[in-house]
Amino acid sequence: MDAFRSVMRFLLILVVSGLLGFAAQAQDDSLLERYVPVSGSVGSGDSQTWTFEAAEGEVLSFVLRPTSGDLDPVLTIINSNNVLLLANDDYAYPDSPDALLEAVTIPRRDTYTATVSGFGETAGEYSLTMLTGFANQVENDTFDNPRQWQSSGSPLVMSITNGRIALELTGIERSGFAVSSAQLPADFYARVDVLQVGGQPVWTAGIIARQQDNRNFYALEINQRGEWRFIIREDGETRSLRDWITHPAIVPGQGNFTLGLMANDTGFDFFYNDLLIGRVTDDTLTAAGKIGFIVETGTAADSRVTALFDNLVITSPLQIDGHNVIPLTLLIGDGATTVQELQRRHLIPSSGEMRLTVPESFVNSNQPGVNEILLGGSQQFENFAIGTTVSWQTQASGQAGCGLLLRAANDSDYTLAYLDQTGGYGLSRRQGEDFSPGLFAENPGMTGTSHHLLVIADGEQLIYYVDGQYVGVVEDVVREGQIGNAVVNFEPITTACQFTNTWVWQW
Repeated sequence: MDAFRSVMRFLLILVVSGLLGFAAQAQDDSLLERYVPVSGSVGSGDSQTWTFEAAEGEVLSFVLRPTSGDLDPVLTIINSNNVLLLANDDYAYPDSPDALLEAVTIPRRDTYTATVSGFGETAGEYSLTMLTGFANQVENDTFDNPRQWQSSGSPLVMSITNGRIALELTGIERSGFAVSSAQLPADFYARVDVLQVGGQPVWTAGIIARQQDNRNFYALEINQRGEWRFIIREDGETRSLRDWITHPAIVPGQGNFTLGLMANDTGFDFFYNDLLIGRVTDDTLTAAGKIGFIVETGTAADSRVTALFDNLVITSPLQIDGHNVIPLTLLIGDGATTVQELQRRHLIPSSGEMRLTVPESFVNSNQPGVNEILLGGSQQFENFAIGTTVSWQTQASGQAGCGLLLRAANDSDYTLAYLDQTGGYGLSRRQGEDFSPGLFAENPGMTGTSHHLLVIADGEQLIYYVDGQYVGVVEDVVREGQIGNAVVNFEPITTACQFTNTWVWQW
């Protein structure tokens, strides 16, 4: 019932926001800026809009909280073509009415509109905040406390004035860094302005992550030639996880820019002026640590580098009782794009590999019951995500659908995730002729003949999404098996299911 309620509320969100053809009463657009909370008020049936610019690949979070009245706030994000990006009502129903969209990957550079409205007849005041990375702001350092920062490396000179931290280093192939005394979560997003970087004959500056001590940390570095690299210092020895490489976004010689680093499990994403420039996976340092800044000199005898750092902001994943929040809506793209979405939104680990891609497959049946086709030969899958776009043709009368076969032992022992043409969907385990109660609900809005199905199988937990909408979670005691496609006939009718771009990511 919770899954059915979330889907029905999402349909009502579309109605309230005007995305199903209803005109919403909105105020003049106002600018939404990163880290700056805005407030407003909506009456029953009204809405307010805020606009913001965002770059392709940028990761943003939105937190919407009621501050007065009985407001149950609803948040929707649309692009400049009035196409829905994502929406949320209650991310922690029934404990909290807050709306949340966390770690959303912006699909393209555009001007977006965030619309705030009240669910049903609710009304009142609210607060809305947009952040980079995750939804929980843990640090906003203006460098007003010099005692919080310690420097290392000779002859590094560190000074903190006017809310900025300055580093100056001289010598041949020297490395120096300043590290905060604050302990950060293992997963975080850090964004900092790097100002007035200069030096001779070349300079290197960057950001340190998960620093355990002076002998163990990661570092993202940018140099004067417009290159970036990601290194690890382990037991005092430095090695490159990604050696110097150029990126079109990095301007050679540019001394003012913004650096962003997202640490998410074993995955690291890197941003230059909020544009994604690279990703690296490494499991050497997974524990929480400290953050800092690094500068390095070149090989010339008179090598020197200076850099200013300002406006450090750090966010971490928002959790409920120590657990990450399951997102109610996802941005669905191709396999690689969807995997990135699942990783950043903490639905799957950052490690893993694409184990299977099937451009097209077909299953036909004129018999009642489940008729399946296995994919991937005899491969066994345990922890994985599987996605596909399914369409079907069936007789005018009768009830039928299509689905995904998961962790199959044989043709009568498997888990089935399906959707039928009336909007009924389910996720349950078959053993012999019996299906477990599992998950079942109906949503009249899920009609039509083409839909995207996504299942995440992690341990004993199966999470099911239809068209990017969360529909439920079930427990599955079977931990491993084959995967496939299936026709589901509730009556003896002819049904043809076509599956396009099926993919499996395994970890």
